[in-house]
Amino acid sequence: MCFSAEADFAVAAVVAPVGVASLRAAARPQELLLAALPLLLALHQLTEGVVWLGLEGDAPGGLRDAATRVYLAFAQVILPVILPLGILLTEPDRRRRAWMSALLVGGAVVAARFAWILTSNPVGARALDHVIIYDTDWEFGYVTAAGYVLVTCGPALIASSRLLRWFGVANLAGLLLASGVRYSAVTSIWCVAAAFVSVLVLLHFRDRAQRAPASPQSRSLQPDGRRGSSTPGSA
Repeated sequence: MCFSAEADFAVAAVVAPVGVASLRAAARPQELLLAALPLLLALHQLTEGVVWLGLEGDAPGGLRDAATRVYLAFAQVILPVILPLGILLTEPDRRRRAWMSALLVGGAVVAARFAWILTSNPVGARALDHVIIYDTDWEFGYVTAAGYVLVTCGPALIASSRLLRWFGVANLAGLLLASGVRYSAVTSIWCVAAAFVSVLVLLHFRDRAQRAPASPQSRSLQPDGRRGSSTPGSA
């Protein structure tokens, strides 16, 4: 498996239109956060492309360092909050929302832990065997890692939507793939996988739109546009 600046830019170019379509498919304001996820993940890959350019000497060191911090802040601080919150805001079932609320609290704790790691430890990136290893990947430990997996995959796995549950399953599969390729580069590899599987978010919104019942006004209209009568055969 080979990664590079060009590969990250290509992923961003493929996923960004999915994000735009997902935002257009959102029907209510509370759905916008979840709908924006594919586009945010595309921008995340774009940011790592800049990191690659800096590591290859094609971008200034200051730009590389800034891109590294932005990349890690989104992956490790912002994502553990917005992902459970976005799914919570779209969940219709009260019992599932209660569990998701608990996971959102856990996400805030995980985000705070990562924020402390990012601000109290050196932040850097290095290329090794065609992947990027970030300094923080060595710092957070197994407990924080387990908490991160729980809050980023758990809400989708317990969602009412079948496609969102598949999104959670695919994210877990991406984690296993990333860990198998190189655990020390799990942040970089897993985020690529998450960007690709975020297409399931778009499919979720499109499926929901297809299943939505017709409005009373549309049901009362005949195919030719005239209002129908409740009595068959009436004029």
